[in-house]
Amino acid sequence: MDFNFFSLLNVFTITFLIFNTFLFLKSFIKFGRAFKVLSCYLFFVSLIQLATIFVAKILHKPNLFLSHFYFISQFIILSIFYRILLKNKFILYLLLPIFGVLTYQYIDDPDIFFRYHAIGISITQSILIVYAIVYLYRCLQGENLFLIVNVGLFLYLVSSTLIFASGNLIFNLNISDSMNFLLINTNRILYFLFQILIFIEWRKNYYKKIPKS
Repeated sequence: MDFNFFSLLNVFTITFLIFNTFLFLKSFIKFGRAFKVLSCYLFFVSLIQLATIFVAKILHKPNLFLSHFYFISQFIILSIFYRILLKNKFILYLLLPIFGVLTYQYIDDPDIFFRYHAIGISITQSILIVYAIVYLYRCLQGENLFLIVNVGLFLYLVSSTLIFASGNLIFNLNISDSMNFLLINTNRILYFLFQILIFIEWRKNYYKKIPKS
């Protein structure tokens, strides 16, 4: 697989993300809170992805700073998503101090915006991974709401955490271009698989389905 394949895959994945966002938003008012929160997640991620392309391809400027908006918004929205699924207020109690610490870091050291925030990515995504694992256990006991999305999210977050938690190492030390290429494109493949599972979730459980109260 060469550069052209991965470039095409990246474009197709973003297109798939926008398509999934449309599918969920068009049914936004029909389904429950978890569905609405997931729709918001897809919407915000789509905006950030489009902004990333605009800054890099149109403005020809570095777009690394947008990664901070991505992982923080992901943490906030998915924490609310799992708060609904797990019915546990502790998730919100944990969300507030983590967000407060991250906010203080950006105020104290604005230069963080121009490099990978490895610690922030590791902490926020690790917490989301724990939520996903707990919900998988709940699913073994009979829960099945957003099971497919949860599996896809778990796989993507695990790989993304392992890959991008070392982001500062990748961009600041003498790591080969081939290794950098492999890490980034492995993440692209897994994110594409995540989008496939989101579509399967919608097609299986929400396509022409009568809304539940």
